[in-house]
Amino acid sequence: MYYGNDYFKNRALEEIQRVKRYPSFVSLLSLDLSHIDSDEELENYDTLEKFYRALRELIKNSVRETDLISNIYGGKIAILLVETPKKGALVLSERLKKSIKYFLCDNTKSPLNWRISSKENSFPGPNNDEDNFITALDEIN
Repeated sequence: MYYGNDYFKNRALEEIQRVKRYPSFVSLLSLDLSHIDSDEELENYDTLEKFYRALRELIKNSVRETDLISNIYGGKIAILLVETPKKGALVLSERLKKSIKYFLCDNTKSPLNWRISSKENSFPGPNNDEDNFITALDEIN
C-alpha cells in the first residue's frame, strides 16, 4: 500500500488515462508535515523514521484498500484516491487532518508542530484540467 514516488506517479498517470476512458474521478490529497524535521521534536519516537512509519500506519487505517499512499519524503505524503471526486477528497482531508492532529499532539513536543497543510486536486475538475493534476503530482517529488 506504500509506494515510492516514481511508482506512485506512474499509477496516478494511469488513473488519469482510465478516467478519460470511463466516467469516473481520481483525486490527489497531499499533506505537508515538513516542519517536523528533527528527532528532538518528538516525544514517543526516537527517530523520524519510526514516527513517520507510525503516521503511515494511521493513514493506512483511514483510507480504502484501493487508495495508494506514497512514501514520506521530507515530511510530504500523498494519497491517490481512486474513483473519488473532489468532494470526497475534501471530506477525507478534514477527517485525516483531525486524526493526524491528535497524533501530532500525542507525539511531538510543541504545539507549533501541530500544523498540517494539505492540498486536494481532482480530475476531472471544474476546468477538466489534467495539467493542474500533473503539476500537483510533480510537487510531491
